[in-house]
Amino acid sequence: MLSDAEEDVPLGERARFAELARIFARHGLNGLASRIGLMPSRVALPAEADAPERVVALLRDLGPVAVKLGQVLATREDLIGPEWIAALSTLQDQVPPLPFEQIEADLVASLGAPIDEVFARFDRIPIAAASIAQVHAAALRDGTEVVVKVRRPGIASRVDADLRLLRRVARLGERRSPELRRLKPDELLRAFAESLSQEMDLSAEAAACESIGAYLETLGVRTPRFFWDHIGRRANVQERLVGISVRAGAASDMDFPAAKDIADTYADAVLRMIIFNGRFHADPHPGNVFVLTDGGIAFIDFGAVGILTPARRSELVTLVLAIAGDDARAVADVLMRWSGDYSVDAQALQRDLKLLIDEFRGAVLQQIELSVIFTRVFSLLREFRLALPPDLALLLRTLLTAEGFVRSLDPNFNIAARTMPIARELMRERLSPADLKKGGRRLIAGLGRLASASPELITLAESIARSGALPIRIQPSSSSSNIKRSSATDPHVLTVGLIIAGSILVDKHETAGISLFIAAAGNFLWAKFQCKKLNRADP
Repeated sequence: MLSDAEEDVPLGERARFAELARIFARHGLNGLASRIGLMPSRVALPAEADAPERVVALLRDLGPVAVKLGQVLATREDLIGPEWIAALSTLQDQVPPLPFEQIEADLVASLGAPIDEVFARFDRIPIAAASIAQVHAAALRDGTEVVVKVRRPGIASRVDADLRLLRRVARLGERRSPELRRLKPDELLRAFAESLSQEMDLSAEAAACESIGAYLETLGVRTPRFFWDHIGRRANVQERLVGISVRAGAASDMDFPAAKDIADTYADAVLRMIIFNGRFHADPHPGNVFVLTDGGIAFIDFGAVGILTPARRSELVTLVLAIAGDDARAVADVLMRWSGDYSVDAQALQRDLKLLIDEFRGAVLQQIELSVIFTRVFSLLREFRLALPPDLALLLRTLLTAEGFVRSLDPNFNIAARTMPIARELMRERLSPADLKKGGRRLIAGLGRLASASPELITLAESIARSGALPIRIQPSSSSSNIKRSSATDPHVLTVGLIIAGSILVDKHETAGISLFIAAAGNFLWAKFQCKKLNRADP
């Protein structure tokens, strides 16, 4: 009797599915294999009591692609509970290095020349090895010290085959299990495949490092220089930085003399990459951060890169304004839109969000930890079976990694408080006259017309830019008539929100930014008109 999986795949892949079923059975996961259709069963088998540990052992047995998938899942607290996170976090992407003879042919093909024509010295024993590539120390003919990253031979075809297999299993599991369907495994695997594809293209790592590195350089943070004459998809050659990784320093109990300064520079770099640059190093863990001999810091290994698109930035602006305005309904709408699921109990979600917002509203910012907030939010998402888009999950993982990093160097460091001056700087920059000029003549002309119609609007924007404070006044009232009058007599509330959103979008999408400015002006002028009507009707 064929399993559901075997009926759903070509004959050539049935042997691999049969092998998978045997591996599941070897780890005592017959129940899981049955539920996702890998093993035929007339009755539903019970879930295994120690499933997280068994699944981790299974992933190790399945190979490097499965291990990397487990590492991704370990960052998705919006999808799985703490016991799974703890178990999956033990997965390490460390494998024995290959003998040099097995990678030599691929390296020569990528370099386009014999090794001794490119390098004055090449160390055959690698200094690091992972599932995708391994790293060797070397020196160019001019004496420049470099590291050479070489992709493991055959890894591309292995990754393609395993990903294809995993996606078939995922689609099968989605059809059979409502719980697996909530996790959206096929969507998760699509994003995972894109990330792996970028990681396996070693020329893409070089391009990302140079692009983001140009921005980091303005912040006093270094990245390695790449030698493009010797770079391809299967290998890259980059400058060897002189220093020690923070991870290695911590392992040797090294006391960094300027730990607080390192934490300051690092936090500033991570936050500004996300907020201002839009492209950021998505795996800034201690092993990828070097303390150089001159006391500066450097980022290495740009295999994982996150992108905050203008569209996503707009949604985040909407979310922040909704939270600031104590609008639990709008927050719930954003979360449901991100998840693509509107079947949840919206009223219960709004009620729990209101409680969460109220809980943190009265807290002192310096005492708030991102990990605490995210843990509460992730728990809420799991409770209502909502999930974040993969790009946002990557963004939150980066922030949590950053918080853990700076706390390891300075236990009193608060990255949440550090975001506030950067956010105010962003607002001032977007509303400054110089930045408005960059937006183009249409924006200036539009603002000129708005200034003629209502100089108070420009005065309001200038006030925000100078002070970094929002002149919002909320007048609570119990009667609906008073509520309507309150919103009309204070036109600043929605106007400020639209101005902030527009100013953030101007540099990326001029049309969207102008539209929001015009909407802000329209709201402002309409509200003032309503004020005059009410004042005439009821002095």
